[in-house]
Amino acid sequence: MTTQAEKITCWIPKCHLPALRVKVERLDRKAKKLGMAPFEINVLEESVKPWTRETVDLEDRLSQFRVEHIVAVKVSISGEPPKLDGYRLLARIDMAANQAARVTPLEWAYSRLPEPYRSGDATGDCSHCNKRRERRYLFLMEEMATGVVLEVGKTCLKDYIGHQGAESMIARAQLLVSVINMMEEIDEVGLYGGRTPEAVVELRWLVAAAVRQIRERGFVSRARAEETGDLATAEIVGEMARSAPMVSKGMKAFVSEDVARADAVIAWAREVLPLQAELNDFETMIVHHARFDMVGLKRGAGVMTAAVTAYDRYEESAVTGESMKALGYAGDPGDQLEMEVVRKRSFSSDTRWGLMWKHIFCDLEGRHIVWKTGKALEGNKVVLKGRVKEHGEYRGIPQTVVTRCSIRPA
Repeated sequence: MTTQAEKITCWIPKCHLPALRVKVERLDRKAKKLGMAPFEINVLEESVKPWTRETVDLEDRLSQFRVEHIVAVKVSISGEPPKLDGYRLLARIDMAANQAARVTPLEWAYSRLPEPYRSGDATGDCSHCNKRRERRYLFLMEEMATGVVLEVGKTCLKDYIGHQGAESMIARAQLLVSVINMMEEIDEVGLYGGRTPEAVVELRWLVAAAVRQIRERGFVSRARAEETGDLATAEIVGEMARSAPMVSKGMKAFVSEDVARADAVIAWAREVLPLQAELNDFETMIVHHARFDMVGLKRGAGVMTAAVTAYDRYEESAVTGESMKALGYAGDPGDQLEMEVVRKRSFSSDTRWGLMWKHIFCDLEGRHIVWKTGKALEGNKVVLKGRVKEHGEYRGIPQTVVTRCSIRPA
C-alpha cells in the first residue's frame, strides 16, 4: 500500500487543520455505519512554505498574485482497505456488461490488477468452488501473502467476508477512496472552509527591518499615523516583509549594526523580559511572539516593531539605574538630614490609618529620597529636614527612606 500512503498525505496551512478535522469527522460517521474503524489525522511535519495569495482591485477589477510564506503542516489520514482473513477486495466484475466496462476496480486497486482484468477480460469462473456455470457478478480478491488475484462468485464470497454483503464491502472501500480523493483535491487546489492563512516571516529579519526603519525615520505608532496621515512604522515593516526581492536578500539586506541591535532586542525579549515580576499586556505579547523563530505579519509585526522602542526604554532605564547605584544613599539609618530636594511624584493610598501619601524626591546629586506621610504637598522645590529610617531599593535604584520630616519652601 505504498502508493496509497502517498496519496493520502499532503501539505495544508496549519490554520486549516480544524476544517480538515471537521471533514474527516463527517466521513467517520459514514465509516461507523459501515462498521469501519475511524480515520486518523496525523501531523507528520511542520514547516514554512510559499503561499500564493490573490488580491483583487475592486476599482480596476484586476487580480494580483503575491507569493508569501505561511506555516504549513504535512498531514496524513490513516485508513486501510477492507482485509478479509488474508484477502483484500480489488474489483467487481459484471459479466453482462461490455468487455471494456466489465471490470470495475476500486481506484486504489487499479495498479494491482493483472493485465487481463485491466482490459476487461475475465473468465467468469469462480476460483473458490471451481464450478463452471453462468454468473453475472464475480469479485476479484487478492491473497495478501502471495499477491495472487482470484475470481470469486457472489455466492462463494460469503466464505471470505461472512454474512456481510459484497456491496457493503465495496462501500467500505469506496469510502476510503473518497478520503484519498479529498486529500488529492486539497493538495492541488487547497481546502475550502479554513480561514485565510497568515503570512509569516523570520523573526530576526522582521526585527532588523524595524530597527532600520526606526533608525532612518523614527518610530510612528498607529495612533499617531491616524492623526498625522503618515505611515505607521509597523505598516512599512509589514510591506517590506511582503516584498519577495527584499526577503530574498535575507539578513544581507541590513547593515551589521542593525542586525546586532535586532539580536539584542530578541535576546532581551527572550531572556530578560520574562524574568520581570509583573508584565503588562504589551510586554506579555512581546514575550509570546519572541518565543518563535517565525512571526505572523498580521499580529506579530506591530508588536515586535514596537518592541524595539521598548528595548530602547529598557536600555535607558538600565543606564540610569547603574548611575543611580553609583550615587548610593543620602545617609545612613539614624542620620539627621537637611537638604534641598525636588519632588518628582507622589502617590496616595487608603490604609487603616486613613489616606497616606508617598512622596519621592531627588536631592541635588540625583539620589532618591522617599517620605511616607499623611500630608499632601503642593510645592515641588523644598528644603526637607528629617531622620533616615532605612535604606530601600526599587527596580535596582537605591532609595533613602526618611521619617519625622518637616519641609519649608526652598
